[in-house]
Parts: sequence; structure tokens; C-alpha cells
Amino acid sequence: MFPKAQFPFTVEQLETAVNNRFDSTVILLNEEVVAFANFYEAEEGKHCSIGNVVVSSKYRNQGIGKFLIETMENLAVEKYNILELHLSCFSTNTKGILLYAKLGYIPYEVEKRLNLQDEPLALIKKKAVQ
Repeated sequence: MFPKAQFPFTVEQLETAVNNRFDSTVILLNEEVVAFANFYEAEEGKHCSIGNVVVSSKYRNQGIGKFLIETMENLAVEKYNILELHLSCFSTNTKGILLYAKLGYIPYEVEKRLNLQDEPLALIKKKAVQ
């Protein structure tokens, strides 16, 4: 879910993520939580940054990730009247990189981060092409 999360993922880790973010959103299918996302930046009239995007492995490749991102995009426009949408994806998340490219997000910056083992990761920052 994010590089500082530890397996097994706990309620406390989720609470920390939710408490430090905005507009946490879940997608339900037959009363089961199948996807989650939030904003880590929300600047009214300017931009929102979508983060903590997670789709249950049981429900991937079924359009739920696309629906989740579109839901967050609509929320950003309706609530914050934004001009630009951003999101970030780690270089190790090939499925996420491909999904965001398919949805029209292009890279604009790469930032060095470290995982829990202090190994370098590339955080690829993307923005939606209008």
C-alpha cells in the first residue's frame, strides 16, 4: 500500500494513513471492501494528489481500479474545483504504472525514496493529461 507499511498490514497502519490524508474512499462490491484511495494533497482551485490506491488482488483486472481513480477524479473536481490531478507510483508497481498510463497520467518527476530496508526506490510522479 505504501513503502513504510509492514506486513501483515494492521488496522493501526490504516488509521495512520487515513488520519494523515483527506477524503478516504472505499469501493464496495457485494458489501465487501474491494478498493481504497485518498488524497495526500488537496489545494482548492489548484490540484489534488491521489494516494494510497489499493485494489484487492481478488478483484484486479475487472475495471475496479479505473472506477476508483475516476471516483477520486470526480470527487476532486466537485469538492475542490481543481485544475490538475496528480498521483505517484513506485517503480516496483508495474501494474499501477500501466493502469495510470492507460488512464492518461504521464510522468513529470522522479523522486528517490527508501524502503524499510533502506534500499532506493523511484517514486514516479504523474499528472493527468486533460
